[in-house]
Amino acid sequence: MAAQSQCFNSGNGPTLQTFDIGHGDYLAVIDPDTAFWSLVRKERLGGILSGEELLGEYLEKRDRFAQEMDMLRFHLKPSAVYFNPTERCNLDCTYCYIPGTMRRGGKHMSEALVLESLARLEDYFATTVAAGRRPQVIFHGAEPLLNRRAIFAGIEAYQDSFRFGVQTNATLLDDEAVSFLTARGCSIGLSLDAPVAEI
Repeated sequence: MAAQSQCFNSGNGPTLQTFDIGHGDYLAVIDPDTAFWSLVRKERLGGILSGEELLGEYLEKRDRFAQEMDMLRFHLKPSAVYFNPTERCNLDCTYCYIPGTMRRGGKHMSEALVLESLARLEDYFATTVAAGRRPQVIFHGAEPLLNRRAIFAGIEAYQDSFRFGVQTNATLLDDEAVSFLTARGCSIGLSLDAPVAEI
């Protein structure tokens, strides 16, 4: 009965925001405080927001979703990190967020600094990750395989402490690198980039 006396967006019930998803027939309605969402047909939006079916689903899940969002926002400790061992890249993608001068002439982390950084991460994760779980380190960039010697030394030294991954444009991913990474259970993420649009 409580659901019948309330309506969305009326001042007498919860508020949902509409979000255009770029679809001709559908849009999303969301509650950003709980991450509740639903896709609705555009022509039915008014009826759905004033009706009982979606409101009932929302009220049934609201408290659980709100608790989960609170945990994710304020109580969850990180268990993974993106690690950029270099500022350089061997491509020059127009959409890249790293400035071109940095991609062409930026710094590589030394092998010693990579190892020191992984030691610090190991100490930190020992306080945040449950025993028996390995946190994840993803070597990212720019192009991490430009600093291959340093990241491979880090993977070799800390393969029992972390789950490793490498996000790469694959231009430097030769058989030796694939063999090294797969033998140590490293994940490999490939971005589909190229120096010219035709490729």
